[in-house]
Amino acid sequence: MRPFITIEKRAQEALDFYSSIFPSFSLISLNHHAEPHHELVMLGVFSIKGQEIMISDSFVSHEWDITPGISFFIDLDDEDDLDALSKSLGEQGKTHMSADNYGFSKRFAWVEDKFGVNWQLNVE
Repeated sequence: MRPFITIEKRAQEALDFYSSIFPSFSLISLNHHAEPHHELVMLGVFSIKGQEIMISDSFVSHEWDITPGISFFIDLDDEDDLDALSKSLGEQGKTHMSADNYGFSKRFAWVEDKFGVNWQLNVE
C-alpha cells in the first residue's frame, strides 16, 4: 500500500520542494499527462525515508481538498532535524502543533505544508 497525493496543477512544485528539504528524498519515476496537459504530472513516484509516495496533478477541479485527518508521520533521530523540517514544511502552510515536548515523545510537531499535505514529525 502506498500513499497517493492528488494536487491540482502543483505536483512538480511539490516534488521540487520535498526534494529540497528531505535529505532522503528519491525520485523513482515521473510521467506527464498527454497533450494538452503535458506540463502536468500524471504520476510521480518518490520516496522519503524509504516510504514510497505517489503524486499526481489533477487538471479537473474537485470539490474536496487534502484533510489534516490524514498525515505522514516521520520518526527523526535529531531534534534539530525536526525543528528545521517543521520550519521548512510549515512555511506558507499551517502549524497545527508547534515543535515541543508534549509528554509522549522528546519533541513533536504537526505542520501542514503549502500544498495542504500534513506532516507529523517526531523524535522519541
